[in-house]
Amino acid sequence: MTFGEKLYKLRKEKGLSQEALAEQLGTTRQAVSKWENDQGFPETEKLLQLSNIFAVSTDFLLKEETSAKGAEGRGYYVSKEMANGYIATQKSISRCISTGFMAFAFAGIPYAMFHDGTTWRYLGMAICVVAGIASMVLGMFAEQQQYAVLKREPLLLDYEYKKELARAYSAKKKYYTAAAIPCTVLFVLGLIILALTARGHFAWSEYHSFVFLGFGVGFFGFVYAAGVMDAYELLVNNEQYSARLLFKCRRKLKQKIDDM
Repeated sequence: MTFGEKLYKLRKEKGLSQEALAEQLGTTRQAVSKWENDQGFPETEKLLQLSNIFAVSTDFLLKEETSAKGAEGRGYYVSKEMANGYIATQKSISRCISTGFMAFAFAGIPYAMFHDGTTWRYLGMAICVVAGIASMVLGMFAEQQQYAVLKREPLLLDYEYKKELARAYSAKKKYYTAAAIPCTVLFVLGLIILALTARGHFAWSEYHSFVFLGFGVGFFGFVYAAGVMDAYELLVNNEQYSARLLFKCRRKLKQKIDDM
């Protein structure tokens, strides 16, 4: 482990924030953040204070050790630029995926509007399905390999930027929740009407095209909002996110591959 990795691990074990540790040392949170990211070393006086606070020797702090376990416990440092890039990419992916689902739902519009056996019915459905597949493929290829590590490792972000990101997440969560509610209602209502029609309670007519329209809009809003919120959740609430079973399985799989 490097000095920064040891400092981060000791601080976490003691339950101190970077700000709290900085106060005890009489320095700034930015200085502590730089030390933890191995961008510098504290002065001798600060080093002795750290030794006393964590009840370890200065030799332990300064002597670098090779330990994959230590690096693993520390997590992956995410810069502001990388975090912003990840959010922008996930928005693009969510837009493509949600558009694909919407296009699939819209395939029901020409099916409802035109009579069986007509060219426009099948041509319209084919166009919607092809558009949906194309949008899904675009979304899959929009995924960038550089961000894959964010979904496999516990993350570290600059304290000030994380607060800024948390405020943005809080504001967007209210907005997307407000948007997702009517979208969910449209989706569920569409399912109910289609189910009742299939049971013979409603006669099939061209007006069902409005049902598929609402179905598609509901799909788009819900899937897009869920995708964007998941991106913010990964960064802002990473401790809870990394505690999920799927996250742990991904990480164990990566460790096994690395050990091979």
